Amino acid sequence: MPKFRIAEVWYKLHSNFWGKGYATECLNRILEFGFGELGLHRIEAGCAVENLGSIRVLEKAGMTREGRKRKVLPLKDGWSDNFHYAILATDLNNEE
Repeated sequence: MPKFRIAEVWYKLHSNFWGKGYATECLNRILEFGFGELGLHRIEAGCAVENLGSIRVLEKAGMTREGRKRKVLPLKDGWSDNFHYAILATDLNNEE
């Protein structure tokens, strides 16, 4: 058994495809693959604190906001804070 079994996921969609559920569907499939096929223990993600769409996607997928990193994302208008999210395999199947 691998020691850590942790992964990180990032996504970016062209604005023409925002609000259509594509990011949510893709993230759910990635989580299923990561926990089911790869046997991961934990999957992490992050997004800019102003990115309400991405926050909704992460939370709809069942991810938990664990913290905030200050000024780590280099965006067009300067450095942005980042919300850190994660989900555990046990969060999906309610195991201890």
